[in-house]
Amino acid sequence: MAYAQAPHGGPMTPPPGRPARPAWHWLVLGGIALAGLLLVAVFAAFIGWKILDRGDPERTVDDFYTSLQDADCELFMESTTDEFQEATGLTSCSIFDDHIEGISGVDYEVTDRVNRQGYAIFEVTESYSSGGQSESADLRFSVRRLDGQWDLDLMELVEPGSEPIA
Repeated sequence: MAYAQAPHGGPMTPPPGRPARPAWHWLVLGGIALAGLLLVAVFAAFIGWKILDRGDPERTVDDFYTSLQDADCELFMESTTDEFQEATGLTSCSIFDDHIEGISGVDYEVTDRVNRQGYAIFEVTESYSSGGQSESADLRFSVRRLDGQWDLDLMELVEPGSEPIA
C-alpha cells in the first residue's frame, strides 16, 4: 500500500514555465514578417506606377501633329484609332505618304481642353501651308483611352460662333 507523503512545511512553488524560444525561431519569424512587408511595398509601388503611367492625352495631339510635320506614318498610325484612319482615308503608309506630300509648315495651338472619363476633348487652331497657300482652321479633337494608351479618335471642324466645349 502506498501512503501519501506529508506536505512540506514551506510555500508551494509554481510549476516550471515554458522554456524560452531559441533565437533562430525569432529570426525565422522576423524574416517572414520582413518578406511580407517587402511584398506589400512592391505591390504598392506597382499600383502607384500604374496610376502615374496613364499617359497624357495632349501628348497624343502633339504626336499627331509631329507625324504630319515629319511625314512620319508610324507615329500617325500609333497615335490614331482605326476608326480615325478610316474616316480620314489614311489607312496605310502609302496612302499617308501620298496625301501628306504637299502639306508643310503645320503649326497648331491648343486653345481649350476638357477631360472626361476615358477621353479628352481639345480645341485646336491649326495653321499650315498647302500648295503655296496659307490656311487656318479651328478643329475639335476627341482623344480616347484605349488599351492603356491615348489615341486620337475624332476630328471635327469647329464653325465660327459654335458652342464651346463644356
